[in-house]
Amino acid sequence: MAVLGVRVRLGGNATTDDVRALKTWLEREEPLEALLSGRHLRIEEQSGTDGTPGRLGPDLQLVLTILGDVVTVAALTEYTARAVKTWTNNRSRLQGGDPEPQIRPLDPDGE
Repeated sequence: MAVLGVRVRLGGNATTDDVRALKTWLEREEPLEALLSGRHLRIEEQSGTDGTPGRLGPDLQLVLTILGDVVTVAALTEYTARAVKTWTNNRSRLQGGDPEPQIRPLDPDGE
């Protein structure tokens, strides 16, 4: 079964606290919260400290746990992008700096 979802990567200046705060933020965003409560989505934290060249920093990965289609992944990507943008704006206003988030759909093998 292919893994469908979205990966959110924060830049190298992001902290573990940033990852946790963003995860909490995403869990409370209305469209994502509905998917989580329906057990159609899970949010996993992945450490960005594995030494992989080109790796930007801490990862937050959203993975759909059910079969979906491109529209479902596109919608998840859109929901996630909006939520991350709002979180980034709030974080920048309160703490300064920019965690430089990158958002992209996962490949069919979950990468």
